[in-house]
Amino acid sequence: MNKSTHEFAAVIQNLAGFLEFIQDHCADFDYVLFRGQIEDKPLLPKLARLRLSKDLTVREAESKMLISLRTRALPYLENVPQNDWDWLAIAQHCGMATRLLDWSTNPLAALWFAVEKPARTNSDAVIWVFTPSRDDHVENPDASSPFDSGRTRVFMPKHINRRIVAQHGWFTVHSISKSVSKFVPLERNNRYVKSLKKLRVPAQNFSSIRTELDRCGINAATLFGDLVGLCRDAEWQHSLLEDEDA
Repeated sequence: MNKSTHEFAAVIQNLAGFLEFIQDHCADFDYVLFRGQIEDKPLLPKLARLRLSKDLTVREAESKMLISLRTRALPYLENVPQNDWDWLAIAQHCGMATRLLDWSTNPLAALWFAVEKPARTNSDAVIWVFTPSRDDHVENPDASSPFDSGRTRVFMPKHINRRIVAQHGWFTVHSISKSVSKFVPLERNNRYVKSLKKLRVPAQNFSSIRTELDRCGINAATLFGDLVGLCRDAEWQHSLLEDEDA
């Protein structure tokens, strides 16, 4: 997959530098969303990257996956989803491919997801900073459908599971372009080009930033809010990743 074409607005060397950027560039906006990526890849939902089977279209595959989830998921849910938006949010946070892309209102959460693991092939991580307008929000999910919105929008989900709460989760809900019959990366969407900034995090700084975040209480335990997160954090606290020194 090709890298994003956005120019870098800043290089983040440490936690202090990241916080300084936020203070200087984000203070004047009502809504700021952040997304951390271990590699510089286009802003596309997982559904756009899925290899489909049996000559299915993207929309057909999406529909069949959600029907399967609805049929079998109830015994495992803390709260019963009330509409398609809720079901998509549950599916996304459980790892299923959807048209949602994860964002957070917590910049430190985004930074952690960018550096939580050692760099891949020494590639730098990126932090996306997104400042949508109020008109871009899904205002009334109960009266609309995520599949017929007409354009990509911003969605604040209900707090229907612990991970959404812990990660201060928001989503972009991507629409399928009628002209090309596929998803268009958010950074190439004319409506949002000027609302996005991209920051680079050098690969050699992942380890030190990871430690700085942990000292501020940002780690797997706090960002997952469940036993999976506790186990991941316990393992990390007592072992070394490939980019960490003893």
